[in-house]
Amino acid sequence: MANAATAEDHVTLNLGSGGPVIATDFVNQVDMGYGNASGPAHFQVIKLSTGGAGEYALLSTDSPAPVQIWKIGNTDVSEGFLAVRGNTAGTQAVPVSISGATLEVNDITILGGTLDRILGASCDIRSIASGITLSVVGVSGNNSVAVTGDVSVSSGISADIRSLPLPTGITAYSKTVSDSTLQTFNSFSLSSGVKIKNYFSGLEGLTPGNSGPGGGILCVGYTGALSAGGSSGFLLSPGEEVFVEIDNMNRLVATSVDYDAAETFVIMSVLGT
Repeated sequence: MANAATAEDHVTLNLGSGGPVIATDFVNQVDMGYGNASGPAHFQVIKLSTGGAGEYALLSTDSPAPVQIWKIGNTDVSEGFLAVRGNTAGTQAVPVSISGATLEVNDITILGGTLDRILGASCDIRSIASGITLSVVGVSGNNSVAVTGDVSVSSGISADIRSLPLPTGITAYSKTVSDSTLQTFNSFSLSSGVKIKNYFSGLEGLTPGNSGPGGGILCVGYTGALSAGGSSGFLLSPGEEVFVEIDNMNRLVATSVDYDAAETFVIMSVLGT
């Protein structure tokens, strides 16, 4: 039986004998859009319980309803991850910075995204999918990676070393260098290096000395580390030669070592590619 004032919230059962009150919300709307003559009505207020059969657990702040999110917008989160973006438009990745801590990552799986860079990390690559090309940019000021220790090639991987890139230019000449001169060299880019020879041509019997040009000891050094007539560099006796792996001729300097007043100069022969 309804309250005497049916237009108010709540309904009293067995009104004449003082029955219990059922909590309701009275909605005063003529047409609610369902059934015929769906006019004003009382909507019962119900408390939810999350308990299973034979159990109960009334919802509260201490016992909230268990919720599992399956989809947010167009993102399906049923696989256990939620897409996170670095801007409100969802077009940028989230920047992550870790300072003063150690992070150990055992496995990374990238789905639908890009790993832009790893800075200051020591890592190894266990496998690379077919068709992927790796490039190194900006490592120690150049596009190269220093490799230390042993390098091995797994079975099933082959390398073709039958062709190698060859130098495209050559420089070849001779220089007379005295013990009072610190000889420098013009710039010439080298792909493999330069061969240097202390050349002499004895006119009688191919012997060094006054009978032919040259005959002194050649000393080769690095720019700024050698003085005229000094022997602090690499020494070459007449007829000896050495190959130096450098990338430009202008890194070299040379002089003749004054060990005998009669042989105060050398003829330095250069071949660089």
